[in-house]
Formats: sequence, structure tokens, C-alpha cells
Amino acid sequence: MKIVRTYTLVTMVLVSSILLYQCVSQKPDNVYVKDGKKYGVVRGTFRSRWWNYYERALSYAEGDFYRESLADLDKALGQRDKDQRMARTYGMHFIDYFPHRERGIVYYRVGNLEEARKELELSLQQYPSAKARFYLDKVRKALIEQAGKVVAPPRLALDVQKVEIWTKQDPFILSGSAEDENYVSAIRINRTPLFMEGARKRVAFKEPLPLGEGRHEIVVAAENLAGKRADRTIVVHMDRTGPIVSIEDTISLGPDRIKIRGSVYDEAGVSRLEIGGRSMSVAGEREVTFEERVPVKYKDLELVTYDRLGNRTSATVPVSPVSTGQAATMLACSDSRTGGLLMAGLLGKKDKNPPVIRIRDWAEKEKVFLDKVYLEGEIRDDSKIKGLWINKNPILRREGKSIFFSHLERLREGTNAILIEARDEAGNKALKKILFEREIPKALQLEERLSLTVLPFEQKGTISEASLSFQDSLVDSLVNQNRFNLVEREKLDDVLREQKLSQTALIDKGTALRLGKLVAAESIITGALVETKSGVEIVGRIIDTETSEILATEDVYDEVKDLPGLRTLAEGMAIKFHRDFPLLEGLVIKQKGKHVFTDLGQDQIKLHRRLIIYREEPIKHPKTGKVIGADNVILGRARVVQVMPEISKAEVEEGEVSSIRPLDKVITE
Repeated sequence: MKIVRTYTLVTMVLVSSILLYQCVSQKPDNVYVKDGKKYGVVRGTFRSRWWNYYERALSYAEGDFYRESLADLDKALGQRDKDQRMARTYGMHFIDYFPHRERGIVYYRVGNLEEARKELELSLQQYPSAKARFYLDKVRKALIEQAGKVVAPPRLALDVQKVEIWTKQDPFILSGSAEDENYVSAIRINRTPLFMEGARKRVAFKEPLPLGEGRHEIVVAAENLAGKRADRTIVVHMDRTGPIVSIEDTISLGPDRIKIRGSVYDEAGVSRLEIGGRSMSVAGEREVTFEERVPVKYKDLELVTYDRLGNRTSATVPVSPVSTGQAATMLACSDSRTGGLLMAGLLGKKDKNPPVIRIRDWAEKEKVFLDKVYLEGEIRDDSKIKGLWINKNPILRREGKSIFFSHLERLREGTNAILIEARDEAGNKALKKILFEREIPKALQLEERLSLTVLPFEQKGTISEASLSFQDSLVDSLVNQNRFNLVEREKLDDVLREQKLSQTALIDKGTALRLGKLVAAESIITGALVETKSGVEIVGRIIDTETSEILATEDVYDEVKDLPGLRTLAEGMAIKFHRDFPLLEGLVIKQKGKHVFTDLGQDQIKLHRRLIIYREEPIKHPKTGKVIGADNVILGRARVVQVMPEISKAEVEEGEVSSIRPLDKVITE
């Protein structure tokens, strides 16, 4: 019995010694050195908490110690089993915690594709991330290759009835879908990729294409993860202008009747022609010639024509008592000698008068609030007009003494010049320039949009020189989106110098918010840039400087870490932020106390979004009375505090609430 007790005591002492030795040597035993770098390390004290295991697992994975990484991820999941962005560790400390995602990546590295797929899909269900989508695509592609089956290209369908389309839609909406059991990984329109987050079995798209006048060949391509591609080509004829009307002659047939001869031409086909209120039969041909005898009741003869897209051109043909017909009759009735002399006199005198260009309703310089203008014009000459150009583009189809045309011009902000040129058969030229000064209505100006500044991102890992350029690339991409009012970098640098703040100090949220207020930014973009040997993950957040509310969080990931790759990631993040803050317009449906109710429901607007409340004021031309756009007056600004299925409620923070009434407009700031 004594021997047994002694053996038990010795055994306990021995086990205790081993356990004590393990506790003391745990840290050095779990750290590996590879190429002079330590792996399996954490910041601070290792307390066997889920965040310690997770951090150490990432360190192991970075050194390719996958068995150890999986073991630590299992221990982390045993304490906290869901992927989450900004998971609280202790106090006010947070980390991005993605154990399922990282376990899926490790399984992919070691070739266990099925387990990798399960873990990455689970991660995306719990909290979607760009990194999980990226590696899930790689896993699915590897599974397709492993299966070794013949892979067909995607099934690509466009929502158009014909391969050749005539339209005046502005912009032209190209929509369709691509389907593939092997996952659609990319869709391109004329080689420009559409923004996609991960491959999917079915991708529907609807893209507005701002096409100019004329013929456009559009190639749509869809590609799957196996690299198989399907193409569809359509031709779009963009036609937003009415037919060209050429009046070759008007011949008097007496005091109350004339004969008019001419043609109407339109690439889309002429669908309707009215002369003097009487409709002519047309069958949709591109060119329609006419010679009509019509009664004259007024001094002007009205001619109206439409193409088959609904574009319209009108012509007002003056009817004079003595016309070309009378002169022709006089020539025909004279004897040969008199006629010859008269003909010689008429033809011998050289035509030195240029064509006359008239534009209806518009002066040579106009201020407008429109994004496009519609011109109706007329060119007259005693001889035939041989050429007609609008902004150097020829539009004349058939010669005539009077040419009538219509033209739609898209305007950019500021000064827009439209140049009309005409030449007659004698070589005389006429030029007419019309300047449109386009002004953006107050509530629609970029300066009124949500103001933000981009602050330096926290840097984790060994950051390359290329990655350091991400902030500048993101600013450029946001400017190109033309959605936010970006605070100038110079202003930010000035405040940093004044406050004696370093770039690293801005990683602190409180300091970043204070700086945002100092530069008068309503929101800031900040985040983290995590670079490993296998790729770079960037997480960005838009934070309201007034409420400290996180308004949006977006992330991007890629294995490519060079400058072009970083620029692509910056463009992707800018697109995502733009998608989080779409430019929405709605109506005030009720005003109650300090709140307004709008028709923007939960499928459109999000909580905490800012609104501009404004009232439109139509602007009319002082001479013609033609509406040339609408300016607006900003009545106030509000913040959305409640979102319901069909309506939203916003609290007015600026402006006189009592002046707001139903049918006033709102637009997202």
C-alpha cells in the first residue's frame, strides 16, 4: 500500500512538473522562425482568449504553418463561432473576426477543396466579405478543373428583340442576364467590365449607356470560372433628331393655290407627313419625295413630319404672290431671243449672298438650366443649298432652296457651343454659333452633396510602396464618381499642420472625427489596410462627423498588390460607396412639426441619410415664353429617422419648417 502511495505521489509530481514546464515553455515552443521572421506571435499577453487564438492563427498561416493555424482557429471557434466585422474583444477594443473565412483559405492552401468551399460559403452567410468571395471563386474554379468535365460557355441573353435597334432612349438601357452552372465570373460591355462581387450562377444586369447620335456596335461578353466565354453583338442606331426637310421649289398656281416640291429624309424612316394640315401617305421609307398642290389660305404654309421614333421637324414655308413658278412661266412664254437674253442676264450675275440661317426660339447666347436643348432651324438661299453641318457633322441629304432641321444637343455644365454651317451652290458660306451657358440648379450642384474627406488608413502587416498610394487612388476614384463633395487635400494638410497632428494620429477615431469637423466635412472615410504575402485587404468606413454613426462599411481584396491593382481596388471601393449613397429624388407628402414625410420607402432610402428639401421654379424665356429649365430654392435639410415600406420620416435640422409644404421635392445629400 505504501509503495502504491509513493508511486502515485511520484506520478503526480512528475505530471505537475511536465505541465509546469509546458506552461513556462508554451510561448517559445509555439513560435516558429522562418527566413528570419517569427510566426505564431501575438501582440501583448497571450491569455488563451478567442481573439488571441485568432491572431496567432493568422500569424501561423502567414508562415505556411497550416496545421497550427487550423488548430488555433478551432480553439477560437470553440469560444466564438461566428464571423463578424468589428467584434468586441474587451473594453472598447474591436477586431475583424473571420475564423470560418480564414479556415476556408487554409483548407484551400492544403488542397482540401470541399472543406474550403463549405467554410467560405458559411463565412459569406454569416458576414459577407470581399476576401471570402475572392477565395470562394478560386475554390470553385479548382473544383471545376478537378472534375475534368467539358465546360460549355455561359448562356447569355439580352432583353432586346432584334440585333439592330433604332431608338431615341437617352440614355440607352442595355439589360439582360447570364447563367452558368459553373458560375458567371465576368460580364463586359465593349471590353469594359461591369462591377461584380464574386461569381454567381445567374447575373442580371441593367446598364445605362450614354450614346451619342449615330450608329453604335455593342459587344456584350460573359465569362465563367472555367474561362469559357459567350458573346452577343447588337447595333444601336441612336436617333434623337427629326427628319431633314428640303424644299426644292414652290410654284404659284394662281392666287389661292401653289405647288410645293421637295423631300423628307430620316435614317430611321419617315412615318408621317402633313402639308397644310393634310396628311400624305408614307410607308416608313428613309426618303419621301413629294409634289403637292395645296390651297393657300394664309401667307405661310405649315409642314410637319415625324420619323418612326416620334422625332419631329416642322417647317414654315412662306408663300409669296410672285414666286419661282411665275418667273419660270415668264421664261417659258418669251421668244427665244428674249428668253436667251433674260437667261443670260440671270445666270451671268454671280450669286454673292450666303445662305440665311435661322434658329427658332433661341438667341445667339442663352443661359439655361437644362441638360439638353432641342433646336429647330431653317436654312434659306436663292440658289440651292449644297452642304449643311452641325458641329462639323454633315446632315444634308438632298439639295434645296430651303432646308428645315431639328437637333438635340446634350449640354455639360458651363459654356456649350453649337456651330451651324451652310454652303450654297455658288460656294457662299454662312456660319452661326449659339452659346448655351448651362447652370446646374442649386439643389443639384455637386457642392450641395454629402461632403467628406478621406483620412489615412491604419496599416497592418508589411505595407508596400504601392499600397501607400491607395488613399490618393481612392480620392481620385471618388472624384470620378461625381457623387460626393470631396474636401481638398490641401485643406486637410493645412489643418494637420495647424493642429500639429501626424498621419498616424488620425487612426484614432476621436481624432479623425475632430479633424473632419475642422475641415467642415459632414463625414470621413477611414479604415484599415491589411497586407499579407498573399494579398491585400482594405476595409473602409464612412462615419458621420456629427453623430459618430458608421453610415457604411465596404471592403475590397485582391492578390495583386502593384499600382494598377491598387487603383482597381480603389475604383471598386468608390463604386461600392456610391452604391451605398444613391442619388435619390422624391416628394414631400406631409409636414408635421419638425418632421417631413417623403415618398422614399425602405426599398430606396436608409436610416441616417441626409436630405435636401427644395422647391422648383420654372424658368421661361423672356421673349418666347419657352420653358428653358427649372431653378430651385433650398428650403432646408433633414436627416432620415424612420423608414417604412412606402414612406420615410425625416427630422428637419436646417431651414424654416413651416415654409415646407406637400409636393416640395427632396434629394439625397
